[in-house]
Amino acid sequence: MITRHVHMIASAKPRIELRHRVMRCRAAWLVGALFLISGCTSTGVVSDKTSLGGKSTVEGFELLESQRVLSHGLAQIEERALDKPSIEKFVLSGLSGLADIDPLFSVVEGDGKIRTYVGTVLASELSKPIENGEGEQATINAWLRLFHGSLIGARRQSAALVAADPEQIYNAFFDSALDQLDAYSRYSGRLQARANRETRNGFGGIGLSYVATDIGLEVQKLQPDAPARKAGIAVGDIITHVDGQSFATKRSWIVRRLLRGPIGSTSVFTVLRSDLNGAKAIPVIRKLVVPQTVEFFVEDSIAIIEIHSFNQRTSQTVERLLAKALTDDPAISGIILDLRGDPGGLLDQAVTVSDLFMENGRIVSTRGRHPESIQRYQAFEGDIGQGRPVIVLIDSRSASASEIVAAALQDSGRGLIVGTSSYGKGTVQTVVRLPNEGEITLTWSRFYAPAGYAIEDLGVLPMVCTSGLTGPADQILQNWRQTGSRVASLKAEWRTVAANDIAARAALRGHCPAEVRDENTIDLEVAKSLIYNKTLYAQAIGLTGILEAQQRP
Repeated sequence: MITRHVHMIASAKPRIELRHRVMRCRAAWLVGALFLISGCTSTGVVSDKTSLGGKSTVEGFELLESQRVLSHGLAQIEERALDKPSIEKFVLSGLSGLADIDPLFSVVEGDGKIRTYVGTVLASELSKPIENGEGEQATINAWLRLFHGSLIGARRQSAALVAADPEQIYNAFFDSALDQLDAYSRYSGRLQARANRETRNGFGGIGLSYVATDIGLEVQKLQPDAPARKAGIAVGDIITHVDGQSFATKRSWIVRRLLRGPIGSTSVFTVLRSDLNGAKAIPVIRKLVVPQTVEFFVEDSIAIIEIHSFNQRTSQTVERLLAKALTDDPAISGIILDLRGDPGGLLDQAVTVSDLFMENGRIVSTRGRHPESIQRYQAFEGDIGQGRPVIVLIDSRSASASEIVAAALQDSGRGLIVGTSSYGKGTVQTVVRLPNEGEITLTWSRFYAPAGYAIEDLGVLPMVCTSGLTGPADQILQNWRQTGSRVASLKAEWRTVAANDIAARAALRGHCPAEVRDENTIDLEVAKSLIYNKTLYAQAIGLTGILEAQQRP
């Protein structure tokens, strides 16, 4: 199977630890001969002498499929993870994750043995692999044989593990094992992975949002040029059936399955509307629908672009909507990119959105252990805004791809940032597709602002900080006039603080504390005032120190 690697900036929300496990083991790098797994009786402790030999299914468990999934995942993690993992620690942590399925399960290491228990009952006792220099794949295979032997032994003593399907095993294994890496590496099973891909890349659908009612789905919003709109479905309609199946009382995942389908497929939707004098059957042909991430409007002669996340259509949508607005109304005086609350998304989209406004210069660079993770992204000539002032709004939830855009526009001198310190999620993830159609989102590089500083655990500093402020906008800017030079000095420290100096980085963030600001309209008013006041805008741009910053490698 071909593995696809989609380089992306993952959501800033880390995995939350929910497990309570018992595990005692010490790290080592040992590979060696293990037992063969094949068919045997379903009782007794699994040990080195146990012959469990060559079948794909052992005691009701799909052993061959599990080997394929786990082996492929471990090989990709070993090759691509930002920090090279210990296969021993990784697999033993994954083994201990079976306690998520049966809390009585535990792992104990000692005397060169790995023992598993279900309660007080010994389930398996296997020798740790001995290093023999045969390479990483041999190491992975040896430790996976130990894992599967331990699993078979535990299933003999645990009804919960017998009842667990392979997907539950993969979840338990990878969720626990990936804890060894970082907060952003995670596993998604087949169904969740499909939902993730649909969010990133789109799906066959009809292009509407809805709320469930007692009788069906009330249409709340229709995407422009979407199949539902073209077919005649309107906001406020109640969709009661699709192809004769009622939406009433259906669970949300069933509703999504009924609405979506192969691109080009046709379904008949039954629609209720006050002016229809009863139900109407409306056939709709599905097409590729990419979730909308951009909202655009013009207010007080300023183009305001709200980006809620970055998927494969984000930059294209921003370019299309802004180009049309500037053509229709050349008097638009400035542009506001509202990235407050935006957790991130695809790396290439962050780069392309930045490039829309930048004539030249570095957008972002990434560095990791794998050669392909080392990249520098430069802007190409052309500014869609044609020199109009640009303000970027950020807050504590602006992360990842949002931080790339904010830092690129500020460090290039193309835009100013208003708001609070951003989240500080400075790593890039690659998505590894697995044979079971699940996926691992794996951290594989760190990214650096054009000025050269690492964003991880630091974030991006606004030129105009609004932390704790409620207005009015004129007073905020009047105070800023008196402190602007101090902000410039602070930015110089921000760009030079050591990546491993946690205390200093935290202290710097304290000068503009991260806050949730996406519902605070004063930030928008401050941005508008800066756009209207060309002198103040130019003064702020002049304090960014970008010419020196752009000389950084």
